[in-house]
Amino acid sequence: MGCTEGPGHCMTGGIDRPPHAVWLSAFAIDRTEVTESAYQACVTEGACGAPTIGFDPARDGAMPVTNVTWDAARAHCQWAGKRLPTEAEWEKAARGTDERRYPWGDDAPRCELANFESCGGVLRAAGSLPAGASAYGVLDMAGNAEEWVNDWLDGSYDAAAPARNPQGPAKGNEHVVRGGSYRDDAWHVATTVRMWNAGDAEAERGFRCAR
Repeated sequence: MGCTEGPGHCMTGGIDRPPHAVWLSAFAIDRTEVTESAYQACVTEGACGAPTIGFDPARDGAMPVTNVTWDAARAHCQWAGKRLPTEAEWEKAARGTDERRYPWGDDAPRCELANFESCGGVLRAAGSLPAGASAYGVLDMAGNAEEWVNDWLDGSYDAAAPARNPQGPAKGNEHVVRGGSYRDDAWHVATTVRMWNAGDAEAERGFRCAR
C-alpha cells in the first residue's frame, strides 16, 4: 500500500508514502459505485436523505449517486447491511497484489479504461467501462465518481499503522477520498493518490460499500 514510485508520480509532501505491506482479512466490495436507483431505495425507506442537487433516479438509475455527504454514504451502507470500505480495502481492490499504478495495470489512462477529464467531462453510468476493471473485476476505481472511504486523514498514520486490517486514525478533521473523478487529470486517478474532504457533498463524489 502506498506509492512506490519516484518524484513526479508520488504526491508532493509524502501523503501517499511510505509504501508498506498490509494484511487484510477477506472482504467483499461493490463492483460498481452505488447508483441512484440503489440509493433511492434507502431514501424511500427513510434511512437516507435525498441529495439536493442532480438526483433523479427516474432519469437513469444506473448513474452513480453523487452529492452525498460522508455521513449519508455511511448511512446508506449501514442500511444495506454493509459499511464504507477502509482505505486499505479500497486500495487492495483497486491495486491487486502487483503494485499496479492503475486498476487495469500500468498503461496510461485512456477513455475506454477510465472516465477522466479528457473524456468529455461528464459522469457516466456505473460500470460502463469494463476494460478498466481491476484484477478483482471491480469497476470505476479510476475516474467517474471519486469515492468516500471510511478513514479519517492523518498524514503520519501510515508510518505507524498496524500491519493487519488497519482501520485508519481514530479521529480527524477530514475523510479520505480515493479514485479521482471525471473532472480529474490522469495523474489523479492513479491507485495510490489520496485526496480528502471534511465530509461535504460534491457533484463529482460518490461511494461504494463493503462488508
